[in-house]
Amino acid sequence: MKLPRRALVRPPPDSYAHALTRDADPRPVDLDLAREQHAAYAAALRRIGLAVTALPPDPDYPDSCFAQDPAFVLDDILVVARPGAQSRRREARALVAALAPLELPRVSVVPPATLEGGDVLVTEDKLFAGLSARTNVEAVEQLRMVFARPVVAVPVPERYLHLLTGCTYLGNGRLLATAECAALPELSGFERLVVPASEAPAANVLALGADVILPDSYPLTAALLARAGFNLHPVPIGEFEKRDGGVTCLAMLY
Repeated sequence: MKLPRRALVRPPPDSYAHALTRDADPRPVDLDLAREQHAAYAAALRRIGLAVTALPPDPDYPDSCFAQDPAFVLDDILVVARPGAQSRRREARALVAALAPLELPRVSVVPPATLEGGDVLVTEDKLFAGLSARTNVEAVEQLRMVFARPVVAVPVPERYLHLLTGCTYLGNGRLLATAECAALPELSGFERLVVPASEAPAANVLALGADVILPDSYPLTAALLARAGFNLHPVPIGEFEKRDGGVTCLAMLY
């Protein structure tokens, strides 16, 4: 599978404390710590060889640090998503502008479809699209019209925001997943590495070849990945977990 060489990131804006969360009682955010954690994450991307461009934070969009969701690049096509969260639907403009010099073919998801990048799981030969509160079946049909590779719809367990909340493709046919996602019939073709129930958020990691960026608070999952032969790059992301984020959410890779 072709690995990305570059990443776009956006530090959390002053308004980040008001970012969306499904938590009925949101935990307070330490904005200074969130910015420190974001800088450590960007440093980890650079450490594994990615060229990282940091866009300026935008206080008009509290969720804009989660750069994976509004747009993504796959098979050298720029897909402008249409987030299920209406407050996020203009976030893609800055990402699209940053990629304009590449002159990539561009397609836009159109109503009634909704799609967020966190529901897109890419393997060597297929695309798995999560059906979640943020991504619907109309989006799956539109993706099928764009890509030559098969697009497989995957119902996302209700307690997960996105498909990638509960699983990550590690390459070479291996999937890191919670027990709940590992049991999904649509994902049965993988060799599955199941994270401990006590470390469910660690199912979301960023795997690039032999390197894995992972949240630093889950030692059992770290040991599981180390035994599987990966080079580990743990980063602190607690302030982003407070707003339903993980390590894949924070970068648009291309």
